[in-house]
Amino acid sequence: MKKHNIALIGCGRIGFLLEDDPLRNKPCTHYGGLTAAGMSVNCAADTNTERLSAFARKAGLPPENIFPNHKELFGAAAPDAVIIATWTPTHNAIAIDAAQNGARCVVLEKPVSHSLKETSNLLRECEKNKTRLIINHERRFDSRYRKVKTMIENGLLGEIRAINARILTGPYRGSSSPLEGGGPLLHDGTHLVDICRFFLGEIDTVRGEFKRFERKTGYEDRAAAWLRTVSGADIFIEAGGGYSYFVFELEIFGTRGKILIGNGYEKFYKSAKSALYVNFNDLKEAAFPKFKKDNCFTNLYMEVKDILDGKDIPLTSSGTDGYKALEIVHAIYYSAHKNGKTVKLPVNPEKISIKKIFGLRS
Repeated sequence: MKKHNIALIGCGRIGFLLEDDPLRNKPCTHYGGLTAAGMSVNCAADTNTERLSAFARKAGLPPENIFPNHKELFGAAAPDAVIIATWTPTHNAIAIDAAQNGARCVVLEKPVSHSLKETSNLLRECEKNKTRLIINHERRFDSRYRKVKTMIENGLLGEIRAINARILTGPYRGSSSPLEGGGPLLHDGTHLVDICRFFLGEIDTVRGEFKRFERKTGYEDRAAAWLRTVSGADIFIEAGGGYSYFVFELEIFGTRGKILIGNGYEKFYKSAKSALYVNFNDLKEAAFPKFKKDNCFTNLYMEVKDILDGKDIPLTSSGTDGYKALEIVHAIYYSAHKNGKTVKLPVNPEKISIKKIFGLRS
C-alpha cells in the first residue's frame, strides 16, 4: 500500500478527542476516519500544547513531527493531504497555505469560512494549485442520508413538496466576532441547509428572521427561514432556539409519503386507507427500505485515499457545496436584516456585511 504524508491541524474534539465518547458510533473524528480508511497522520499542529501532546501520544508521532502552528508545520513538511479541524476564523488562511504548499487534498471542517468573499478566494486558490477541497458536511457521506436521497430520486415519496428541518440547540454562547460569521444557524445549521440542498437541489429564494433573547446586538440565539428550491419545493428551517436538548431532524413530505430522519433514527410512512375517516388516506408507518450501514468518516477518508491514489473522482462534498451552504445562511441573515425581504440566489458577496447585520463594532 502506498504511504501518504498527511497532516492534522487542530487536535481538538472533531480532530480526535470525540473517539473517547463511549456513546458515539465510531469512528466519529477525522483521526478515526483516516485510520479506518487505512491511512495515518504523519504530522500535526495545534496552538494548544496539551492537546497536541495528547494527540502525539495517541498517533505515535515523534516530537519532530508536531508543531505549535500550521506555519511551522508547512515550513518543515509538504503533506499530500491536510486536515483542518480548527476554529472557523482560521479556516481560510490555513487552507490557502495548504494549497500553496502543494497539498493535493484538503479536508476542511464546516462552515467553510466566515465570509463569502474569502471563500471565493479559497476556491480560486485551490483550483489554481490543483488542490481538491472537501468540506466535512458529514451527513453527505452517511449511508442513511444517502438512502433517503435515493428514495427521493426513485419516486418512493412521489413529488417532494416540503421539508420541515430543525436543529434545536441552546442559545448562542460565542463572542460575536465578525470572524465567526454567524451564530447557531451557521455553525450548526450549515449541516441542515447543506443536506436539504443535497436532497432537493439548488435553492432559488430565501426569507428569514432571527432573534436574540437578552441582547440587542451580536449573533442570533434563534433563526427561522423559508427556502424555496428551483424545483418549487418549500423548506422550513429552525436553528438554535435556546432549548435544553439537541435535535437534528428533517421531515420530508412527498405526495405519496413521508420520511422522518434524525440523529439515530429514520422512519418511512406511506399513504394508506384511513382507519378514522371514510374516503380519506392517512400516513401509516412502513418498513424503512434496507440499506448497507456504513460510517460517514470512513467514507470521507476512502474518498481522500482515492484522490491521493490519483483517481479522478467527483467529490461528495466539495468546496462549491461549502460555498453554497454559507451563501444560503448569509442570505437568511441578510433577509432578516431587511425585515424578511425575499432574497434571490445567488447573492452578491459585497452586499453581505455581517458587522452591519448584527451590529458588530469589531
